[in-house]
Amino acid sequence: MNDELQQQLDQALAEFEQQRLALIRARDEIAAVEVTVRSRDRAVEVTLGADGGPKALRFIDNKHKAMSGQELAASVLEVMRVAREELALRVRAGFDEAVGAARGTGTPAPGRQPVDRLEGVGLDRLLDPLRAPGGPLDLTGGTDRG
Repeated sequence: MNDELQQQLDQALAEFEQQRLALIRARDEIAAVEVTVRSRDRAVEVTLGADGGPKALRFIDNKHKAMSGQELAASVLEVMRVAREELALRVRAGFDEAVGAARGTGTPAPGRQPVDRLEGVGLDRLLDPLRAPGGPLDLTGGTDRG
């Protein structure tokens, strides 16, 4: 292999490694996202994990005792909806940041068009390793149902 080709290969491998590390960092950051939201009536607080499931549900200052069942249910549903929206925004922002970092600002070789190296990579594909059995987003409890 000539020196110029070896340099191009080395550069491509270095860029790939930077992109891979950026995606791994983003995946780990996304997996650690938590959102805590309090309802408008300040009676209910919920914390959601990265998978969208509740990690904590608190009734603040016993305000729920003065509420009807219907009011309490509405408050819980509202805070869950708002928390999921906030979670989605944070996860999406982390994903967008990762995609931008992984795309880099490298310039293509003369005569070549830039390539979007992440074309076809969606959030689901990025999170697949986290959803694997035993992973932090494994919703099967560590058992393989497949």
